[in-house]
Amino acid sequence: MAVKDFGTRRTRRLLVPLIISGIAVVGILGAFLFTGFDLARFERAQGLMPSPSAAQQARYQPLARTEWRIVRANLEARLKQTNPLELGAVWSTRTGQICGLVNGRGSFGGLTAMTRFYTVDQRPVFHQDVEHVLFQKTWFQCRRDQYVMLHQGTEEPGFCGTELGRRRCYHVRNGVRE
Repeated sequence: MAVKDFGTRRTRRLLVPLIISGIAVVGILGAFLFTGFDLARFERAQGLMPSPSAAQQARYQPLARTEWRIVRANLEARLKQTNPLELGAVWSTRTGQICGLVNGRGSFGGLTAMTRFYTVDQRPVFHQDVEHVLFQKTWFQCRRDQYVMLHQGTEEPGFCGTELGRRRCYHVRNGVRE
């Protein structure tokens, strides 16, 4: 009669699969760790830049206002408005570039909403003037570097950012109309 073996015999395990799976686990944990540090560094680098000190504000405010006068004249000439311009927030960056929002009021062939702009050589550049990706990259840099505020106003593009839109649009928070 044959005696059955119920697991008392020891089999020799190969170390290669164990080593490979160990390396894979360590690699995945390391990737998660480095991705977390890299993501935190990226978020910090893409965050809003610090506000200027009082001394810096006093120094750059007159320069930015002078630049804004020229840009505003170019903006009025470009938009050909019969009424005064309706402006949203307008600011200057550390590099002297003016960025902001303006109500086009039909100047762009029916566009009547707050439209983002930035300047290149004191000339306003709108979204339809350049390639989409280039405009978005430049606008993102403008948005994160609000160094000297030149005009207080809304930073919301579109119809609801305009004066007429504020009367007709409403805000919803947690599903409740404010």
